Amino acid sequence: MNTIRSYLDNMFAGLPKTREVLKAKEELLGMMEDKYQELKDSGKTENEAVGIVISEFGNLEELAEALGIKGVLEQKTELLLISSERARSYLKDARETAPKTAVGVWFCIMSPVLLITLLGLTEAGIIGMKEEYATALGLTVLLMLVAVGVSFFLRYSGKMEKYNDLQQMPFSLDYQTELMARDIKKQDEPVYKSAVNISVITYILSALPILITSLLIAEDGASILSVSVTLIIVAYSTYNIIKNSGAYNACRVLLQEEDYAASHKTNKVYKAVSSLYWTIVTAIYLGYSFITMNWGISWVIWPIAGVLYGAIEAIARLTEHEN
Repeated sequence: MNTIRSYLDNMFAGLPKTREVLKAKEELLGMMEDKYQELKDSGKTENEAVGIVISEFGNLEELAEALGIKGVLEQKTELLLISSERARSYLKDARETAPKTAVGVWFCIMSPVLLITLLGLTEAGIIGMKEEYATALGLTVLLMLVAVGVSFFLRYSGKMEKYNDLQQMPFSLDYQTELMARDIKKQDEPVYKSAVNISVITYILSALPILITSLLIAEDGASILSVSVTLIIVAYSTYNIIKNSGAYNACRVLLQEEDYAASHKTNKVYKAVSSLYWTIVTAIYLGYSFITMNWGISWVIWPIAGVLYGAIEAIARLTEHEN
């Protein structure tokens, strides 16, 4: 059923969002869903049912007069057709790039661990290094790890830049290519969801070292060392999600689902808010983390930002029906 809705979104993506167009889209969706259910009840498989529905209702030009949008259809902007070869290339590169990007993120999150650990060991009297030397060594390693992490971003993000139009502009896929993307997404979904579930749990548990230390251990430096443990857990959790999300997220892009929906791409307010919002969140996270060096707590900014973004996104989506 999601295939039919996605296909329908692509059919109407180049049309103005007038009341008559939205009404026609709802009517066509109803007809397609009724036909799909009829075919399923007669024993057709999901792929067979979807294929028949699209072949019968997939030509908007033939249905325009019956839907009352023949005049409006002349204003439709033709969408770029993404070839099967390019879609396969995108999926391949996304799958190969994700683990490298994950390593870059891991280096950046882990960068302050040695500095924090040395300061904690110095504070606890476990090592006799002067605090100034510990700070100098820790900062040196921090900057080196950040540099390594950024080098991963620059190297592998450049490889994916040629696909930016897939995330920014509406396009269309032929049915076989769309079916391929859905099959790959279905195959990768268990691994992706498992990684997300594990990482969410470890994100929550990452606060335990700090909480337990502050409540049960009164030794000097223990609270500082607990931050290092928390950062290591957060680094693993983030690495785990990014590493296993490459092909799955690429399929979402190709299928134009959720944040990559065609309606979002043509919504200028949504695009501007999304881009500006995450830029500001990133700046706040990095600024707070480096100024306070409180990396064990600053990661909380991301889940909070995610929750707030849901509300901001809902407001931005309202403009789709007002434009």
